[in-house]
Amino acid sequence: MNAFVIARNTLGDALRKRVLLVFLLLALVFLFLALMLNYFTAREQMSMFMSMSTFVLLIFGAMIAITTAVFLIPNEIENRTIHSVLSKPVRRWEFFLGKFFGGVLTLGVSLGLISLIVVIVVALLSLKAPTGADPTQVLTQAQQQFNAAEWWDRASVSGALVIRSSLVIFFELVLLTAIATTLSLFLSATVNFSLTAFIFIAGSLQDVVAAWGRRNEELALVPYIAQAFYYVMPHFQDFNIMGNITHPEVPIAVNHLTYAGLVSVYGLLYAAVVLLLGIVVFDGKEV
Repeated sequence: MNAFVIARNTLGDALRKRVLLVFLLLALVFLFLALMLNYFTAREQMSMFMSMSTFVLLIFGAMIAITTAVFLIPNEIENRTIHSVLSKPVRRWEFFLGKFFGGVLTLGVSLGLISLIVVIVVALLSLKAPTGADPTQVLTQAQQQFNAAEWWDRASVSGALVIRSSLVIFFELVLLTAIATTLSLFLSATVNFSLTAFIFIAGSLQDVVAAWGRRNEELALVPYIAQAFYYVMPHFQDFNIMGNITHPEVPIAVNHLTYAGLVSVYGLLYAAVVLLLGIVVFDGKEV
């Protein structure tokens, strides 16, 4: 299919860009800074590292997604390479989806590399058995013989949490990539970056916006605007499962895997609607 050929070429072009390498290196630096927590107990160190790694995956993943997506189609139009592509038996919707899938592949490779590092570090941290705050207890357990089965249990549970959070963040950022790719048909790269970042931040604070609307009921239009904003904007806040990843021992009212699956499906469906809009616009756009 032409779209996947375009996606593969887009991935190759994106991986050659130095800005992507810079984001990856910064992400790795932040992860290794999180390891400088040796004065905490093993449980505290693991909890803080999981929290930091989830934050790094989300923030740097979002920057990679937006930075890649805002240039996918505008660069092709500016360099006029789009004409040579569309002159071949390539439909416009195939080109549009190909560029989008290229951005998604770039995002997947980047998150996959960071997640692999996180899993390795988590496995190393799991070598240190969970202890309390008593330093004598730490010394006693450190002197005990290494138990491979117990280590594997701890490492596999923590690794599964990392993979789950990475997948949820990936589908969240797939939606963000779809928004940035579609907006690139209307806006310049700078304006698109700013607007997509605003949508991401606002969508992550939906409850705050809804509460603000309720507190300003004396202004006639504010509640309606806030309500419309709440239902139209993507609910990026629903993808936030950091609390469960950081403290998996705390019970919640819903099944963890079911909730992760539902928000991921929500992200895909919302992205499909945004991409459909982009296909319609791009089909009638002169390039």
